[in-house]
Amino acid sequence: MIKKIKEIYSLTDQGAKGVLVGIFTSALHNISILFPTVLLFVVVSGLLSHYWHDTPDLPNLFFYWGVALVVAGVIYLIYRLNYSKTYQSAYEESANTRISLAEKLRKLPLSYFGKKDLSDLTSTLMNDTSVVEQSLSGDVPSLFGGILSSVFVITLLFFFNWQLSLALFVTLPIAFGLFMLSFKISDRVNWKNRNAKLAVSDGLQEFFDNMKLMHASEKAEEYRTGLEDKVRKVVKTSMLYEVAVGIFICLAYNILRIGLVLVIIVGAGLLAKETISIYTFLLFLFVASQVYDPLTNIIFRAGEFFHSLVSAARIREIEEYPPQEGDSETKLTTYDIVFDHVSFAYNEGHNVIRDISFTAKQGETTALVGPSGCGKSTISRLACRFWDIPQGNVYIDGKDINKIDPETLLQSFSIVFQDVILFNDTIYNNIKIGKKDATEQEIYEAARLAQCEEFIEKLPDGYQTMIGENGKTLSGGERQRISIARAFLKDAPIILLDEATASLDPENETLIQEAISRLVKNKTVLMIAHRLRSIESCDQIIVLNEGMIAERGTHKELMQKNGLYRHMLELQKESSGWSLNA
Repeated sequence: MIKKIKEIYSLTDQGAKGVLVGIFTSALHNISILFPTVLLFVVVSGLLSHYWHDTPDLPNLFFYWGVALVVAGVIYLIYRLNYSKTYQSAYEESANTRISLAEKLRKLPLSYFGKKDLSDLTSTLMNDTSVVEQSLSGDVPSLFGGILSSVFVITLLFFFNWQLSLALFVTLPIAFGLFMLSFKISDRVNWKNRNAKLAVSDGLQEFFDNMKLMHASEKAEEYRTGLEDKVRKVVKTSMLYEVAVGIFICLAYNILRIGLVLVIIVGAGLLAKETISIYTFLLFLFVASQVYDPLTNIIFRAGEFFHSLVSAARIREIEEYPPQEGDSETKLTTYDIVFDHVSFAYNEGHNVIRDISFTAKQGETTALVGPSGCGKSTISRLACRFWDIPQGNVYIDGKDINKIDPETLLQSFSIVFQDVILFNDTIYNNIKIGKKDATEQEIYEAARLAQCEEFIEKLPDGYQTMIGENGKTLSGGERQRISIARAFLKDAPIILLDEATASLDPENETLIQEAISRLVKNKTVLMIAHRLRSIESCDQIIVLNEGMIAERGTHKELMQKNGLYRHMLELQKESSGWSLNA
């Protein structure tokens, strides 16, 4: 049982041990709450014996009051033990799960994130782990502890009288059958409910991300209506889940309680035949009033337990997804990047690049150009193993990068993309990400080389200025220069530049081009640019078209070929002179 629970909830060995302890303490607590019932039976039996058999002495009630206090103390201690073991273990395991998921996500290929929405992953890390935490702290120990204690009590009662025990628990198989039926029905409905909630989460995130567009668009009302429909669907699926589970749980609860009626009927018949004593009959009546509590608790916990299985499955999906692996001891000494007959598809059967072969040499700048969608960004991302390469190979220093640990490989890369990611922190700390053990002087020097000093000095707190979520208080050019400062600070031997100046104004573009020209000296540089005038001095230009290499050479050589490169350059020159006439 524990092995199965460990597998379902992706528990650590310590977490599985904690759940096992929680189940046993919960079972012990369920048994302990029968102690007052047994004590009451002893007192009542003593009183009846005194009046029916005219025994000389009444039971010593002060003694039983003392025993009752001891029993209450024992129950309290067992409850405290159960509470501390289950909740402490569940919270520790929940923390371990979140850390484990974060570590696992860090090691997954980007192909995984391409299949998942941010809201979906956030929901797993926050909501699903919370659901599992609640289940491990309450539902699982109560559920399986109730089963364990019930088996113990049933076995014990059969030794007293099998007829009354049978009457007491004859409805249990029917209740259990309804319990299992509710599981099968709720599982399907629960997944629908979970997907409906994710659709709302996705819709809200999209709505907030596009708030400005919504205000200016005629489609805003239509979009809001669509979002309301998604919310209504959640209400509908939630109600359906509650009804589907609730009906069977209520039926199971009431059928189970019929056992008490059967005990009275069967017991009265056996008593009339003098097959059992009045004391045995009373014992079963007293026990029957309490013995169903753990069983009904099992039934009522079932809904939450079934609900947690969906969250556990979503967590397990991440935990079981194969990570990117490789040799973490690999040492690179030279930094030529060699693409050898590489083909790649994001979706099977639709190759983005086909049979790509070229070498980006150390100390040179290699530019990738071509129409949108031709595979430029894909090539740059394959170079640093953001995705694994299914066909062909990429080598650095003669070593296949698919066999190098991704984190070890990325130590040799500095990456400057068009979409800069900044944290809600100070400028100083955002630059320091490039090198965690950087000195203050190194950070200031990196900022100077990246042309950051001018705008940083104008900020109210200089380098200690908080820049908001993703640097929202900075302009696009300022954010880009911080990204370049990180690259200067890291000083890696390979530089990837992906449209670093594509969306900037001429002034910012000039500043960033100057910063980049300093950054790339004596490095292996692989760059992507739409503005072809910015790559005329590159050592090698790879022209891509429909995922294949159409041309390659220097600017001068490509101009002489009078091919796609020259055509694209002439179109850009023509468009640069275009103006809007009133």
